[in-house]
Amino acid sequence: MDNRWTFDNDELFDLVACGKKRGTCSLYDGNDQLSKVGDINIIYNSENKQIKIKITKVRKCRFCDVDENWAKTEGEGDLSLQYWQRVHHEFFKNIKSDFKKTDMLELNEFILCV
Repeated sequence: MDNRWTFDNDELFDLVACGKKRGTCSLYDGNDQLSKVGDINIIYNSENKQIKIKITKVRKCRFCDVDENWAKTEGEGDLSLQYWQRVHHEFFKNIKSDFKKTDMLELNEFILCV
């Protein structure tokens, strides 16, 4: 079964569609089931356009341990770790008010399905 989800803005959708964004992350609380390599996800934008991605790699990582390579994999902003930390810290704080830099994330790498 395909998983269906949206990003919080169309810019992220566009980054996936053009191949610049090859990874994404989410909070992992230990109770969630990790994505699996081979999972197919359908991503929608605000106009209900869709693209499919296939998960190629899954790992857990603390927010504070995310590195420059991951920031580039996510393909956002200026691709720097500083940019990634700033926007993701703000994003996760909106989801979890007591978010700490030692909180665990699920990192997923993916490819576009043709």
